[in-house]
Amino acid sequence: MIVLSVVAALGQPAAATPVSELKAAARDGQVFLTWKEAETPAGTTFNVYVADSPIAEVGKARRVGHHLEQHSARDWWEDPASFTKGGPAGKPVGFLIESGGKRLDPLGGLFVHTVSGEANGKLFFAVTTTDASGHEDTSIAAGANALADGLTADPGAIKPIWQRDGQPPAVGAGKGKPLWLDLHAKGGVVANMEYLFFGDETMGWREGLPFKFSVRLEGDGIVVRPTDRVWINRPHDEAGDSGVPAIWTGWYGYNSHIYDRRAMGTGVPTNYTEIRNLWLLNWVRGQFQPDPNRWYCSGSSMGGCGTISFGLHHPELFAACHAHVPIVSFTNLGENKAALRLAPSCWTGPIPPDLKTNEGVPLLDRMNGTRFVSQSAVDLPFVFLVNGRQDASIPWENNPPFYRAMDQARQGFAAYWDNGTHSTCGTDAPADVKAWLKQLRRFRLDESYPAFSNTSTDRNAGNGSPTDGDIIGWINRGMDWKDIDDAPDHYAIVLVADAPDLQYPVRTDITLRRVQQFKTRPVEKLSVRIGDSAPISLTADPNGRITVPQVLIPDKSGVRILIQRS
Repeated sequence: MIVLSVVAALGQPAAATPVSELKAAARDGQVFLTWKEAETPAGTTFNVYVADSPIAEVGKARRVGHHLEQHSARDWWEDPASFTKGGPAGKPVGFLIESGGKRLDPLGGLFVHTVSGEANGKLFFAVTTTDASGHEDTSIAAGANALADGLTADPGAIKPIWQRDGQPPAVGAGKGKPLWLDLHAKGGVVANMEYLFFGDETMGWREGLPFKFSVRLEGDGIVVRPTDRVWINRPHDEAGDSGVPAIWTGWYGYNSHIYDRRAMGTGVPTNYTEIRNLWLLNWVRGQFQPDPNRWYCSGSSMGGCGTISFGLHHPELFAACHAHVPIVSFTNLGENKAALRLAPSCWTGPIPPDLKTNEGVPLLDRMNGTRFVSQSAVDLPFVFLVNGRQDASIPWENNPPFYRAMDQARQGFAAYWDNGTHSTCGTDAPADVKAWLKQLRRFRLDESYPAFSNTSTDRNAGNGSPTDGDIIGWINRGMDWKDIDDAPDHYAIVLVADAPDLQYPVRTDITLRRVQQFKTRPVEKLSVRIGDSAPISLTADPNGRITVPQVLIPDKSGVRILIQRS
């Protein structure tokens, strides 16, 4: 570790500035800047500049930090008032930026810069202030708010900082275990988080934002609990249920100019939270070494929204997902208008249909699960869904179109709904439905499974009206399988239908997903034997995928299907 301190570095007392005793330390691909901070008028923010030579004029340096809050060394994660409007303020404590070290002075300043691949030689930094009217004091005083001597900082992988006593789990502590990404609901904060890291410029509205998360070995698996909170340095008053500076993002992201409500009209909705979670999962992959074929994603309410908008969008990562009372599509349908959930953090008002994200696609299209499923050509993670018709928080009308899209796309899923509210939905669900959360673990990325569709025991979800269709119902409930034989020259599977009060026989279409060895060419001719019946001819679809229509399951023992090349 390289540490540089500049206190009266030129032999003369530093000029009085709001920033003094600027220090820099380089480790793990980042530079940690700390400083003493004088009291400044309300509304003052701080800026950070970097250059490859001593900074005398900020105009000749690159600004890497802006709108830093006063006393940015304070660990706002430890203050309940950061998350609850009108909540009691906690005792200020500083960030812990070195494992086993001491916390920073909460009255001081902190900024973390991620070193780019273009860094060459020494880096020099300076910190300035901007008043509430937007006027920046660009005065530079070497030895006070600017480094007189630079420091060498090499690019490298960002490393989280252990926040507890003792030693963190060793590399490979979860080797070969399943991984569970657990996404909390809105308003939630994970208790006693073990890790802190500071993001680069891709992970937030400015670089150096602090994020905490938890990774724990629980039972026979690894549970990863990120926290969907980001500091925006202003009360988020436009969000009806927020009003705090540590906002939730719906597990997607927010406007690139969210730090200033007046500037959001020129900002871009950006998937910062997704980028951050991908980084986190990649770090866990290397540090804990989980089984790459057994990753799962689940959540309730806002966590369920994230399961659909993030988990379902990453079939390369997750074998299966479980979403409880999620918004499946952030559309402008109905009185509840789900898109309004995105508006406070992504835009200045109702979201225009053509408002594009940083990925170059309309935001409402990107967050429309029904559209995504309908257009997906790959095998998506199997998804379990539970919704309530009287959910005043989650629009019911978006759910039937999503169910139909999954069914018509022949993707793997099971859905259950009742007449419950947001808080009561699923409370009285049958035991087999409550067991869906545990059923996630039967799925693997390196094993095939059947996706059921057009199942005869499905109930009617209706047209989206809370009173149309079956008040309590399900799709693909009780549909199961066993004894898969996935070989280069044949594929065999036993289909099972088993749920309380199920009426036999059951008919269903099956589409083989994640086939490992029995690869078929587009429109290849196949021979299919169902039970003891005579073989029938079947043709793979234009993508080489196999669907066997209207398979009859006569009783609880199931029926075996054998598929061979003609």
